[in-house]
Amino acid sequence: MGAATVKRLDSPRPQDYSNNKGIGAFFEKGYVDAVNEYEKKNPIVAIERLENARKGYVKNTGGKLGDVRNATTYQNLSESSKAKYRKRNPQDFEKEKEEKKGFKLGKRSLLGA
Repeated sequence: MGAATVKRLDSPRPQDYSNNKGIGAFFEKGYVDAVNEYEKKNPIVAIERLENARKGYVKNTGGKLGDVRNATTYQNLSESSKAKYRKRNPQDFEKEKEEKKGFKLGKRSLLGA
């Protein structure tokens, strides 16, 4: 069995912001604003959401993750939340250390540049 997830009772629900009970309720502006406000008040929720999204992407697609610093969710985090995320997920920032070691010469193109 998987790990139990904690149900956050005060988190916004899409049903509260729309008459549409289907998947379209997740795209209602009121719901999106409420979720963003909730994540500002509870930064750990935003960090967990980003972690779960990245894990789910790898699990479902087998794809290679891009740089976390380009993710909109990461960019919306406050500086203190970014520091917490960096502490919890140092593997997402290992490329940064590799890039700073030195530079590589680029391959020459067919155009001679």
